[in-house]
Amino acid sequence: MKIKMEDSNRTIEHFVNLLSKVSRQDYIKTFENFDFKSIDFECYESWCHDQYTRNCIYKNQEFELLLICWDRHQETSVHNHDGEDCWVHVLKGEIEEIFYNFDEKGHLRKIKSHIASEASTSFINDKIALHKLKNNFDGKTMSLHLYAKPIEKCRSYCEDSGHFEERVLEYDSQNGVNEN
Repeated sequence: MKIKMEDSNRTIEHFVNLLSKVSRQDYIKTFENFDFKSIDFECYESWCHDQYTRNCIYKNQEFELLLICWDRHQETSVHNHDGEDCWVHVLKGEIEEIFYNFDEKGHLRKIKSHIASEASTSFINDKIALHKLKNNFDGKTMSLHLYAKPIEKCRSYCEDSGHFEERVLEYDSQNGVNEN
């Protein structure tokens, strides 16, 4: 698939429009062929020193696109995606993605990890593994997360209890407006 883009169309709205026109199988190619450097994400950015922020750029019945802003050393818990597909594209900085599965005794075990650097795109769903994302970069990191279909909840590992708990997912901002 070749994506033709005009300089004047390099907006986040244009990217969302492209996603709306292609199948899930073409989402990675759409990320890889799109020039995000010309897009100013400032109106969607929301930063917090205590935790990463989830900022909804676009949501419909088919997918949602989030900008996640990570301060130094912030990370998610180990979590699933409630049966949905997830693509992660690093815009700035880098993220360590750590994959987990259950062993034969039902214990959570790390199976591998990799560093996702700027402009890279990865894919995960519950059939592949559970995962955890962590900003190991020496500064702020921003990543785009595409969920098809939108994810309203997930199962998240609580290190204190050693069990998974259902977590309702919320946004810190929607369309550039803070929810708090």
